[in-house]
Amino acid sequence: MAFLTHPDASKPAPRWLIGLLAFALLVTLFNLGRLPLFDEDEGEYAEVAVEMAHSGDFITPTLNGQPFFEKPILAFWLQAPLVQVFGVHAWVFRLPSAVACLFWVALLIRFGKRYLDRETGWLAGLFCATALGVVVSGEAAAMDGVLSLLIAAAGFDIYRVWASDDRHARWRVFLWMALGFLAKGPIAIAVPLLLSFIFYATQGSLGRWWRAAFNPLGWVVFLAVASPWYLLQYHLMGQPFVDYFLYRENLGRLTGSLQGHGGSLFYYFPVLVLIVLPHTSLLLRAGRESLRQRGDALTLFLMLWFAVVFGLFTLASTKLPHYLLIGLTPLFLLMARHRERLHSPVLALMPLILMGVLALGLPAWVARAGERSKSPYIHEMLARAPEVFGTGYWMGIALVSALLLVSVAVMRQGWRQEGRAWTLLPLAGVASNLLVAMVLMPAAADLQQAPLQEAAQIARQLRQPVVADNRMPSFAVYSGHPTENRPPHAGDLVFLRADREAEMPPHQTIFSKGGLRLVRITGD
Repeated sequence: MAFLTHPDASKPAPRWLIGLLAFALLVTLFNLGRLPLFDEDEGEYAEVAVEMAHSGDFITPTLNGQPFFEKPILAFWLQAPLVQVFGVHAWVFRLPSAVACLFWVALLIRFGKRYLDRETGWLAGLFCATALGVVVSGEAAAMDGVLSLLIAAAGFDIYRVWASDDRHARWRVFLWMALGFLAKGPIAIAVPLLLSFIFYATQGSLGRWWRAAFNPLGWVVFLAVASPWYLLQYHLMGQPFVDYFLYRENLGRLTGSLQGHGGSLFYYFPVLVLIVLPHTSLLLRAGRESLRQRGDALTLFLMLWFAVVFGLFTLASTKLPHYLLIGLTPLFLLMARHRERLHSPVLALMPLILMGVLALGLPAWVARAGERSKSPYIHEMLARAPEVFGTGYWMGIALVSALLLVSVAVMRQGWRQEGRAWTLLPLAGVASNLLVAMVLMPAAADLQQAPLQEAAQIARQLRQPVVADNRMPSFAVYSGHPTENRPPHAGDLVFLRADREAEMPPHQTIFSKGGLRLVRITGD
């Protein structure tokens, strides 16, 4: 269907746009190894990968020596070989996420160029590379970036199948679902199937959907890729694997609030506003314009894509902000497509300005929160605010502000033209990327994880097993060996948070900082 290709698809994108995108991606890559691992998720992924790399068992993942069924296997298959080759470094665990986000951006650019135009494709890629949620995900040792890439690949191929009956795209959808099933579980199947069913139904093509969705060869591809590990793991571990992984970690998230991560039906509205920062103003304008143009097939497809993701996670009982990442792909395209609907330079920069104001007030807010907290751990951790938010923090904010002001001044002729206020958004995106990656995240890492690293180095030198719970698993990564999750006995080294110190038997404190303790038990 030739009419599905935008007539301006060959229009070249501005070089400055491509340059800003490249710079934003370099910032993300540069930041991979600068920050320590955050707990709990990054610490869990990293320690499981380390244990897999050391044991050579690539079938049953373990955390501190115990079977770990909270996540499927793909993350550890990606991380453990890197540990074997390069050793234990923060960037090693984060590299799969960063590479996935790079490919995610590339897919957006390619699809946008094919079905819209070159400038729109490049701009959608830049929105993706600089949105707050993606920046954080791209620098995290987790699978959210990988799943977002696979859902994006599946969604784009679903549209290609509808638009041109691409036989290879039809089979690739099953491949992306299979890899997603290994990365995160059933959500990688639910989103593509539900999206394609609703979209084909709106186009009066349910017969075509039935033939595509139940293509025997497609399901052969899916089963060939996804089923071997699940079957082997069930063979090795039996019903406990099914009960924990399928019922608790997947179905359980739909019907119950796991680990206290619940929320109302309105939970994801503020989350959406935050994770697309600093492009929120354009999102609101693009959403309104997209509703007006929902008769266009591509617009409708993209809107349904987001609605399916938003609806599924809104109805689920367990809610976390990063769940919504897989629904951002269509929004980036809609935002880029309707960029000229943003007429006000003030609105274009307002979200970034608000981020800057929050960054300025963050040190005082953290200090006050620490003073008011009744938790000894939180109180002591946040009491380090004057030390963490020092000269380097303020210099970072000043540098980002200066770079933004200079860039806005240099490009003033462009954004002052009617309908060109959107050209400020790439500048805001890069400035936001720098603010988050070079200022805010390092401060958060210093506040939460720097004391943990110090304690782990002391434990490494003592060369003795450490008793600890699993709330801060990165301790095991940095100490060089798994911890033991059990009641402590005389002579044990124990790593714990300050709010649990009163529960300990008589002990000698070896390390105390930031609400963390490393103690030796002296009596029962």
